[in-house]
Amino acid sequence: MAGEQRLLVRFWGVRGSYPTPGAHTLRHGGNTSCVEVQAGEHTLIFDAGSGVIGLGDALMKRLANDKTGQERLNLALFITHGHGDHLVGFPFFSPLFDARTSIHFFGPCLAGQSIEQLVTPLMSPPYFPVDVRKLPSQRMFHTVGDESCVLWRDQPYEVSLDVYPGRDMIPKSSPDDDLRVFAKLTSCHPQNGALVYRIEYAGKRIVYATDVEWEAGCDPDFVRFIEGADVLIHDAQYTTPDYQQMKHGFGHSTVAMAVEAARLGRVRELVLFHHEPTYDDDQLDLMEAEARTHFARTRSACEGMEIDLLAETQRV
Repeated sequence: MAGEQRLLVRFWGVRGSYPTPGAHTLRHGGNTSCVEVQAGEHTLIFDAGSGVIGLGDALMKRLANDKTGQERLNLALFITHGHGDHLVGFPFFSPLFDARTSIHFFGPCLAGQSIEQLVTPLMSPPYFPVDVRKLPSQRMFHTVGDESCVLWRDQPYEVSLDVYPGRDMIPKSSPDDDLRVFAKLTSCHPQNGALVYRIEYAGKRIVYATDVEWEAGCDPDFVRFIEGADVLIHDAQYTTPDYQQMKHGFGHSTVAMAVEAARLGRVRELVLFHHEPTYDDDQLDLMEAEARTHFARTRSACEGMEIDLLAETQRV
């Protein structure tokens, strides 16, 4: 691919259900789901929880540091589902207000609504004073489904983006260095399901699998989808006692479920994600330690954490 080859994951929001700022969440963070992936020259964003607000501010600073006046923000925002903790930051995402921004939105069709129909009401009257349809940024919407693939191909003078309805539709001539994002629809998150995403670039694989529940063991199709991933970001909201007592059927996993998925999928590293808002930092540390007794290469997601997949050493 043209330009610098890099594959960097940054965590901007790691909580589930609702934001929890305060002294008890200082180390892990209290913002809800948002993960940034820098793949070559591409910026991919997964979910628009409250963490996307800080990401937006950081992206605008990058524009402000451009002395040529030619810089633009070309972004891809992937939404897993329509629940509020994954969309609450969207109206406050500052690049939306800048004419130098182009955003491709990707997400599922839920309850008969396209991704455009799902997100537009969040930022339009009477729910919000600013109408997203009148903002100067450029916005393109793509509804994706099970086994869909988004493919970027860097040509000598331009970058093309295509959405394919299934893996078998991808052109066989696509180089391995092209950037691909695959989608997998799961039905285990009430009431309409959620998308799981797999990013493939430079021979590496990252899976973003939040809001999943494996009450009867991992779905074999999901295991095949995550097979051999270098990094698996997996929902691990609950302890097993909490899950068994009152959280069964809520659409979220325990640490044990996340570990089982990592082991069955033979992934390289597991990141515990979508932390329960009532758990403090000490509780999350205990859950991380528990996971490591069964899957050594485990870490608990923290705001500000970075994973550089193309560097010899990873940094936090």
